[in-house]
Amino acid sequence: MAHAAVYSVKSAMMELESNSAFKKHSSESISLDDFNSFLEAIELLPSHNLVDAAASERRVKDAAQQLIDLIDSHVSDLLLLSDHQSESISSDDYIGFTFSFSQQLSELKQELSSFLTALKITEQQQQQQQQQQQQQRKKSSSDYNSNGKQQDLVGLYGEIKVLKEWIQHPYSSLLVTTIAGMTGIGKTTLVKHVYSDPCVVDGFETRVFVHIGPRYSQLEEIMLLVLNQLGVVFPTSDELLHENVDYLRNQLSEALSGQKYLIVLDDVWTDTDVWNRMRFNSFPEYEKGSRIIIISQIQSLDYSMLENQWIIPLPLLNDDDSWKLLHQTAFSSGYQCSSELEKIGKKIARNCQGLPAAIIQVGENLRGKLVQEWKTLSENEDPLVITRNDDTPLSKALYFSYMMLPQYLKVFFLYMGVFPKKYLISRTMLIKLWVSEGFLSLNPSSEEFVGIYLDLLICRNVVLIEKKASVNMNTTKNCSMHFTFRSLCVNEAKSEKFFHVLRKYTDCKPENIKSHQRLCVHNNVVLAFKEVHEWMEFVPNTRSLLCFGPKQQYPIGLPLCFRLLRILDALAVRFYEFPHQVFPLVQLRYLAITCDGELPNSISKLLNLEVLIFGRHLNIKLSKNGPAYLPIEIWKLFKLRQLYCMGFDLPTPPPSDGSHPVLENLVTLSGVSVHSCTKEVLSRIPNLKRVAVQIESAHDSVETFSFFSQFTSLYQEFESFKCVVVNPNLSSQIVHCVPNFPVNIKKISLSGCGFPWKKIEVLSALPNLKVLKLRWYAFCGPVWKISGAEFPALEFLLLEDLDIEQWEFEGGDMRYMHRVIVRHCYKLKSFPDNLIFTDLVEVDDCNLSFMKKIRRTMFVSGEPKISSSITPQLN
Repeated sequence: MAHAAVYSVKSAMMELESNSAFKKHSSESISLDDFNSFLEAIELLPSHNLVDAAASERRVKDAAQQLIDLIDSHVSDLLLLSDHQSESISSDDYIGFTFSFSQQLSELKQELSSFLTALKITEQQQQQQQQQQQQQRKKSSSDYNSNGKQQDLVGLYGEIKVLKEWIQHPYSSLLVTTIAGMTGIGKTTLVKHVYSDPCVVDGFETRVFVHIGPRYSQLEEIMLLVLNQLGVVFPTSDELLHENVDYLRNQLSEALSGQKYLIVLDDVWTDTDVWNRMRFNSFPEYEKGSRIIIISQIQSLDYSMLENQWIIPLPLLNDDDSWKLLHQTAFSSGYQCSSELEKIGKKIARNCQGLPAAIIQVGENLRGKLVQEWKTLSENEDPLVITRNDDTPLSKALYFSYMMLPQYLKVFFLYMGVFPKKYLISRTMLIKLWVSEGFLSLNPSSEEFVGIYLDLLICRNVVLIEKKASVNMNTTKNCSMHFTFRSLCVNEAKSEKFFHVLRKYTDCKPENIKSHQRLCVHNNVVLAFKEVHEWMEFVPNTRSLLCFGPKQQYPIGLPLCFRLLRILDALAVRFYEFPHQVFPLVQLRYLAITCDGELPNSISKLLNLEVLIFGRHLNIKLSKNGPAYLPIEIWKLFKLRQLYCMGFDLPTPPPSDGSHPVLENLVTLSGVSVHSCTKEVLSRIPNLKRVAVQIESAHDSVETFSFFSQFTSLYQEFESFKCVVVNPNLSSQIVHCVPNFPVNIKKISLSGCGFPWKKIEVLSALPNLKVLKLRWYAFCGPVWKISGAEFPALEFLLLEDLDIEQWEFEGGDMRYMHRVIVRHCYKLKSFPDNLIFTDLVEVDDCNLSFMKKIRRTMFVSGEPKISSSITPQLN
């Protein structure tokens, strides 16, 4: 957390230095050298080195937060003053600010210096302890005793079978497999079971089970551990040889030469580069059938490194296996389970979300308990509470996983806890929030890079994948948190004053919310209490107010007394009209609000706004008198990056008066109609990448897509276009022709347009189109024919609610196609044989005979995914 706090200080100081009023009154420029040096130093340190420096880290964080509060408060004062008023700022005001600023800056630098000194001392001590442990390690002993007690293997039988088959396959040239998954999912339990299997024992001349652990991350250290387990004795008089990679590699090769061996490396935390250097150069492959198994919570982010390595990700248990494991654990003494207790127990098991270690711990806690105690637990939000101070094995393991995250990742991990349990977290939303919070900087071309922080959390199995992106199947579109990690996040964040969750009336009391930087409302009803609004005044420096509770049908007042607020997400809170209390919040970067009225002209006061999401209540319909426009002052929000305004349009920019208002940072425009897509508007948005257009058939009865010629001429780099025709009249075509899209467009999504299939040739000729989604009569007609030369780069295709009957493919194949989804196409009878090489085919609720035909089709990549709400059995 010290890393994130110092980064925020650096960003705040850069913003302060760029302020025109500050430049006018300040005679000295701000130096960021000390902060850059600190950030570079702390990023190089192993995460576990920081465990013993927690107190010093907290002092750094507190000092940094005080300095940020001072800077943001001063910047807010400057922004609230108009230009003519700023002239009246007295020199005494600046002298007072400069004195406080210098004082707190000096204090923070002193804490940084002390923190780095403490870390260096800790690192030296740990290196000495590590050397002593290596010397004391017995040369011939194994870290694993095969006679030890093993946990239940419920739900792992499929993975056990797969692993055994690979180990015993006589012709497989694959040397290495990795068993990966989150903490407590049963990785080591699975491998120990296979390792001890009599057939496996008899099949290898040499078996070694080595526990690596996080302190052994260097190539030399890992090789020494393996050699120690193999019984290799080194000359004690020449310890320097232990640090010689070539010497150790030769020793390892000699020890295993000519043998069929099975080596298990348990609890590996090292990076991919170290492991691959050791694997390719150290382990001999003279004897066919040798195997190496890696057990790790970390999966590789670089898929190019996995050509000769197989990863078996362990899944969470389903509901039936979860209940089976809970039953085995809670009733191990032979106690009979009543039907009432079984019903309650199945609910508890579901709440454990399939994690074996959590189910086992809950089962042990319930052993011998009364029915009422079971019922009480089933009604809790979580069946377990995870904190850093818990003495249970699961809590220790989860907290250790958190501590092992790199310093720069910890703030991103903790932030995942701001969302409610089982919340489907959008990747794009998460990135917008991270950037607006000030965790990292962003320019219009770097959004893809920012997503790597989420990818790294997923690779470490602390965040779960819910849905893959359609453009890039290696990218996550939606994710979630397991309740155990979320519980850890919530409690750790509360301890660090990072955020506080408000679910009950008592959560809002001053003693509970004091000094918290972020307030996360998971039950919006608590905002209806007058006392809650009064208590909020005790935390004026709160930076974020996130209302993620269920949507409210009736208006609820929102406390907006936070003068330094950066993020306000109130989409789930209804307003009759736009709350004018927002306008003094000049530090706002992110504003998401649902309002029955229009956006006022005063929105221009929020000059720092980067994300604006302005929605109408669901009962509000578009006016039949024509489009509704945002105020012309929207063109003054020069920092705006994302604009979502369902039911509103961008007005024509004001005439040129020498200032030329340009939204050069705007990359996403969504919810508008074609009236926002004129040349006058688009020419003032030079870096636009994504547009989502909504066509109201009542307004635009004859839309020709003529506006899109503007995109073709104005944008060379353009990512995606989405068009939805609202309430289309299927008896007449609303949109008369397919537009000429920019040649570099990657994603197109159409709904309700009513094009004939022959018009799709305009799309099929696009050389870089990767994703095509056709919904709700986007194209009409019984037959769609594709030639081999069409769609040269298409990877993802969705057909949903179309009236197509015959789908034909003449010659060639779609060589890049990864995924095809056909959904609710009830007339479709045929599927092109050319698509049998597709990686994944999904069919949902289509014609019964069509689904049976797909079931019988032999796809190269495996069985298709078929589901039907009408007929569950398709045999």
